[in-house]
Amino acid sequence: MSLQDFAYLGLTDRKKIMELRTACVHFCSNILTKSNNNFFIPKEALESLLEIDLTVNESSEMFSVSESTIYRNMKMYNLSKLEFSNISDEDLEAVVAKQVVKFPCCGESLLKQILAQQNIKVQRNRLRDSMYRGDKKGILERKKGRLHRRNYSVQSPNTLWHVDTSHKLIRWNMIIAGGIDGFSRSVTFLECVDNNNADTLLNCFVKGVGKYGLPSRVRSDMDRENTLIADYMIKNRCSSRGSMITGKSVHNQRIERLWRTVYAGVLSYYYDLFYYMEDIGVLDPSDELNIYALHHVYLHKVNKKLGIWKTAWANHRIRIVHRTPMQMFTTSVMNNIVDESQPLPYSNELVTDDNPGEAENGQGTQGVELLSSSVYVTNDKFKTLR
Repeated sequence: MSLQDFAYLGLTDRKKIMELRTACVHFCSNILTKSNNNFFIPKEALESLLEIDLTVNESSEMFSVSESTIYRNMKMYNLSKLEFSNISDEDLEAVVAKQVVKFPCCGESLLKQILAQQNIKVQRNRLRDSMYRGDKKGILERKKGRLHRRNYSVQSPNTLWHVDTSHKLIRWNMIIAGGIDGFSRSVTFLECVDNNNADTLLNCFVKGVGKYGLPSRVRSDMDRENTLIADYMIKNRCSSRGSMITGKSVHNQRIERLWRTVYAGVLSYYYDLFYYMEDIGVLDPSDELNIYALHHVYLHKVNKKLGIWKTAWANHRIRIVHRTPMQMFTTSVMNNIVDESQPLPYSNELVTDDNPGEAENGQGTQGVELLSSSVYVTNDKFKTLR
């Protein structure tokens, strides 16, 4: 379906449109048709590939056709990759300056996708010039922090997920729960919650499973907040096959690298803001009423900004593979690389411990939590807050 078709149905959110198209990809294995020695690609499929910013060369390789076939189909459907927004340099510079304040450590590629969510598409040189004029200091700082990359290899999407929690905002009882697909670097779930309980992390994980499918294996550290995720994986993927892999955090490189980027792109803004609020005396992290008010005002704002960043990340081009996470995930699914032999689970029922004796002795893996950061406010304090 085209963007106009989605708009006619009342769906204009580009993020939700892409989620729907990704889900439909599972049913589109034989989409090429041939007539008079010419290959024809459905307009919806071609438009979807252009939406995730695949190049003509990458599209031709995926369909195993020539680039001229792709160009011929694009011309037939009146599609083009060279459609840019009509925006002046002054207006573009104002929009870029505004987004740089909201996402202070995001680079050119991520900022391009953030602007795309506002239906602003400009040439790369124009965006780069606007950033140099308004954020030259930030560009130089980001160049200093580049890391040397390690070799990493995973067979296909949903082969291995990495899950973890970030405690950068733990001072204010905010935990960031996240998961990333090892093959495509797609962020499968990313949510700010007010506690580090095992059932809360399981709920975030199940949301990711409902959107991207059940992974074959999950890699996490050995903290106890991951125990219910381990139970869930063992129940749905069985034991004795490495369904849940645990180890040191320093070796969980995909998610640990992601946390650095998430902090730079989103969390650093709130980290500095909350400390500033403490410095001027309007926030006391030891007062439950203050923390409750902070969560009431800022928790949904943090999640909203995490959602914007997550969509931008899914559509930004990764330098070493020259593709976006969404492109890698989508093209691999369309080529039937993903193992779909196991149905998606819809039950939250958890397995019992493999050793019933340990469960009876209180050493089982269910219902264990490491830290509870939820804020409880009495009725009297709630009335005071209101």
